[in-house]
Amino acid sequence: MVTLEGLPVSRKRFEKYRNMHTRHMEHAAKQWEARQMKVQNNLLRKEWLEHQTAHNYHTEYDRIRGWMSHYRPPYIVPQQLRDREAYLRGIIEPHLPR
Repeated sequence: MVTLEGLPVSRKRFEKYRNMHTRHMEHAAKQWEARQMKVQNNLLRKEWLEHQTAHNYHTEYDRIRGWMSHYRPPYIVPQQLRDREAYLRGIIEPHLPR
């Protein structure tokens, strides 16, 4: 075996460095895949949290609509309920199915 400079190299030494290079490339590939997976997991988690938040707002909106249509609890001021309903309607409408 001969190096780029034309110097002789033993097969054992050549195999050692070739294996080191191979292991380095495998390690780099695994790191790249791990980073991609981390990004995908973060995007999926963000999507789930957004869905959960929208669902929670929708549930609260429905609860407030039910209170206002059926009950008049003495401890809740109706104007506060109407304000909260308007606020939630503004948040929910973009997420409603068309």
